[in-house]
Parts: sequence; C-alpha cells; structure tokens
Amino acid sequence: FFPQIALQNQVGLPITPQHRDIFDCDSDIEIDLRSFPSRYFDGTARLADRQLCMLDRITGYSSSGGSFDEGWIRGVKDVDSSEWFFKAHFFQDPVQPGSLGIEALLQLLQFYMIESGLCEHESLQHKNPRFEPIALERSTKWKYRGQVVPQNQVITTTMEIVEQGVDNRGVFVIGNGSLWVDGKRIYEVENMGMRLVAGQPKFNFQKV
Repeated sequence: FFPQIALQNQVGLPITPQHRDIFDCDSDIEIDLRSFPSRYFDGTARLADRQLCMLDRITGYSSSGGSFDEGWIRGVKDVDSSEWFFKAHFFQDPVQPGSLGIEALLQLLQFYMIESGLCEHESLQHKNPRFEPIALERSTKWKYRGQVVPQNQVITTTMEIVEQGVDNRGVFVIGNGSLWVDGKRIYEVENMGMRLVAGQPKFNFQKV
C-alpha cells in the first residue's frame, strides 16, 4: 500500500534520448482505430474487440529507418472516465488496471505485425494465423512507476522493435516498450514478444 501523497506525486521512470525520440518523432501516419477498419479487425489475426481494444489511434510507424533499425510504433488512447474498468477497479479508488497497459503494448506489436505484412509470411500461408496472447517461451521484464486515473487525459504507448524472425512456433517480433500518461513515462517493458502461429483449420459443415 502506498500513502496518498506518494500516489499524487509520482515521479515516473527515467527517460533516455531514445525514449524521447519515439515519443516526439514526427510521422505522416495517423490511423484511427475507433472505426474498427477491417484490415486490423477482421480475419484470424486481428486486434481486440471494442471493449478490450486499448488503442484509439496509431500516430507513428516505421518498419525500419532512422536510429531504429528494426522499426518502431506509437499509439494513443484518450482517457475516458466512464470506461468499464474504472467502475470495476477499484472500489472508491478508480485506476486503470496495469494489465490493460500491458495489453496496449501487446496490441502495438500486433498492429506492427499486421501493418508490416507478417501475417502473410510464407510459413503461415493457408494456416489461418492467429496471435498468441503473448509470445510463449520468452521471458519479459516490466516496471511500473505510476498509474492511470480518470483525471488523466492521454495515454501514449511506444515500442521499439529490436528483433523479428521465425522460430519453431511461428513468426515473432520482440520489442522494448513504454507507456506514458500525459507525457510522464510510467511503465516499461523489455523483451516483450508477440507471435503469429498457425490457427485451427477451418471446416465446412453441411447438413445431411
């Protein structure tokens, strides 16, 4: 348990020049996900449905270039005090669950994989690829130094892609990410993985 004064004066996490580069980087890309475009929400490899989609907009993306050889991605979500999780977590102390911040970072990796065409990788052709909830058999490290409350305005998630490839389970990407609230960096993850794996085969049933 933290004293109230500690919750009101959160210092967040240190910010390196590389963190700041992704947060501030100009980009010509802005993709509104609130209309649930079919490219990202249809098919077997897709982003989460309305209630669990933790990204409103993608405001930056590159599959390579600049100081980030493997690529980077940035997303934004507007804080809405009426969202379901504030009502459920916690009683008389509403705060966004930390797991949903992690979910937002995982969704960045999923978007990156869709946008960069990894769903069409030759190893997954005709196999109904789907996302693992998080890359299995990979260790991840994360830190929390703050929280998202209804009075906040904007959540920004950033991810530097540090590795991508194919292993014995499927196509994967690995990234180091951060979650920012109103410009303060409060979560970080290292070695977060997302993988596309073969889904269950589709069957056509006929009445006999």
